[in-house]
Amino acid sequence: MFDSAAAIGVILGSAWFAAVPEPTTVNKETVTVSYMTDVHNKEWDLSLSKAKSVVDVAYQSKPTSFYGLRYGVSGMLNGQGTYMFGPGIGKTIDVKGFDMTLFIYPSYSVIKGEDRVRSLSGNFNFRTTFDIMYRLNEKTKLGVGLLHISNGGYKDPNHGLEAVRLTLGRDF
Repeated sequence: MFDSAAAIGVILGSAWFAAVPEPTTVNKETVTVSYMTDVHNKEWDLSLSKAKSVVDVAYQSKPTSFYGLRYGVSGMLNGQGTYMFGPGIGKTIDVKGFDMTLFIYPSYSVIKGEDRVRSLSGNFNFRTTFDIMYRLNEKTKLGVGLLHISNGGYKDPNHGLEAVRLTLGRDF
C-alpha cells in the first residue's frame, strides 16, 4: 500500500494539510471543473474521445470549524464511459492569491473500455486531488494539479493511475 512515491506523498500531504491552519478566514463554497490526462499519455492527445482524458466536476463546502476541513462530492467521466463518483473531505489553504487544495474522495467506480483505469480493480477506489489555483478575481480561479487513483491496496491489482489536471473554479 505504501510502496509508491504517490502514496507516500498523499500521506505526508494529508498530515501537513491537517496540521496547518488556514491563514485567511475566507468563507466560501467552490465548484470546480477539471480536465485531466493520464501522465502515461505519451502523445499528450487531449481529445475527450480518448481514454486517457477525463472531465471531473466537484463541489466543496465552506471550511468547517474542525481544522478548516471541507466536505464535498465529485464525479468524473471519460470518453469511453468510465465514471467515478463519491463524497470527499479536504482542505484549502489560501496563500497570497493562490488556493492550494487537497481532497480525498472514496469513490464508486464503473470501468469501461480499454483505458488504463481498467488496471484498477474493484468498484471502490480512492481519488486524491491536489490543485494550486491562482485567483483571477474575487470569485474565479484557474490552476493546475495532480490526481492519483488507487484502491488503497485492498485488492490486486493496484497499479494506480496519475493524471495532470487543469482546473477552473468558481467560489460562491
